[in-house]
Amino acid sequence: MLVGFSIAIGIWFVKSGQTLLPRRGYLDPAITPTMALLLCGAMYILAGIGSWWGFQYVSDESSTINVYAWTIGLSMITQIPILFLYAYFRRKCGSRHILPVFLIAYAVFVPIALAVAGLGHALLVGAGLEPAGGIGHEVLQQIKQAPWSGSTWIVIICVTIGAGIFEELLYRGLLLPSFAAVIGGKTVWRAIFATSLLFAIMHIGIAQPSAVVGLFFLSIGLCWARVKSGGILAPILIHVVFNAMNIAFVYSTTI
Repeated sequence: MLVGFSIAIGIWFVKSGQTLLPRRGYLDPAITPTMALLLCGAMYILAGIGSWWGFQYVSDESSTINVYAWTIGLSMITQIPILFLYAYFRRKCGSRHILPVFLIAYAVFVPIALAVAGLGHALLVGAGLEPAGGIGHEVLQQIKQAPWSGSTWIVIICVTIGAGIFEELLYRGLLLPSFAAVIGGKTVWRAIFATSLLFAIMHIGIAQPSAVVGLFFLSIGLCWARVKSGGILAPILIHVVFNAMNIAFVYSTTI
């Protein structure tokens, strides 16, 4: 059923002209590619500092979820200055049609991403390359196994709201406009595919291969939302709701 719905809504998406994304007038970056790369580098450095800082508060006896709470939480806190810098540089660039863009992108690309990941998982399980019934993301697995605690709540907040904000800032806020400026072309689709490929690659190791492929298609939707809305608020909403949905699904399997 999900596959059929994904095919149908994908056909509607193409035939309704939603794929028409001319570059000029849609994604003229307020931040130069050089500045964007500097901000990306600063994000990685600050995230590394925050993660190192978090490790100072855990011991060898700490549970994995407690380690995640400290390291992921502080790595995101240390990146907050970049978020404010980004908002400052783009203070004259508003977003548009946030809710309609969110609804279309979520209705189209989330089912496609789930269908692709599901089919890929079935094929890889059949080939003996993925465990049957495994959870697609390492952090989700730890959340499912951990007892309810303050650390669990911190990790849940980080992987929903935190990841939604900072991953969209990095990939859709900084990298996508930079790829569009550097790669060029009549549309932004080449930049969208490049951004999505990088987004998927960066999840290798922490997500199953089938989930990584699904994330590639999800990222296409996030990039589309970024271009259509002119800002990162719509992609953030999609990302947050998608991650929250995954966490809710993981917990529903234990009830």
